[in-house]
Amino acid sequence: MKKVWLITGVSSGFGYEMTKQLLEKGNTVIGTVRNTEKVKEFIEKYPDTFDCRFLDVTDGKAVEQTVQDSFEKHGKVDVVVSNAGYGLFGCVEELKDEEIQHIVATNLILLKTAVPYMRKQGGGRLIQMSSYGGQVAYAANSMYHATKFGMEGFCEALAQEVAQFSIGVTVVEPGGARTEFRYGSAKVAKLMPEYENCHGFLNMLN
Repeated sequence: MKKVWLITGVSSGFGYEMTKQLLEKGNTVIGTVRNTEKVKEFIEKYPDTFDCRFLDVTDGKAVEQTVQDSFEKHGKVDVVVSNAGYGLFGCVEELKDEEIQHIVATNLILLKTAVPYMRKQGGGRLIQMSSYGGQVAYAANSMYHATKFGMEGFCEALAQEVAQFSIGVTVVEPGGARTEFRYGSAKVAKLMPEYENCHGFLNMLN
């Protein structure tokens, strides 16, 4: 059965591949991007089923508005995929309080915002893209792991809360994959020489 999907970050990686396959099968995809040029193929080939939205997922108010507009325009959204986000890397002492607060809010807000709309429409599915980083931890990745471990606990609790409304919750944990994460959305704290032996791959991100 054809469905309506809302997917954040569809210009590359998992979001792009999901969108491509869903559109080929006749589904409708509301896809968010920061650069429409990267999805020009979808815009031209699927003018009736690809609803392209410009969105910076670090803007909480914009996320809320995009979710509202999506449900209102399409009447329903069967599946919401929280795919876009960003990683904050650095040792604990190198991280600023405002950076920590911002990444936590950014990586969790989409599903929270979608819940009332799905509850009112009588069901749906929420999908959170996580990673193997929600199961294991490495030095200089504390906030990355905090959000991954945290969003998985968040989703496990959320699943119990919304099951009564016929809303399912799925967490996806991919391993290593060829995406633009390292060179696009990854952010690195101001590194301190005292922790040089922990930085490893962070030097490649700067």
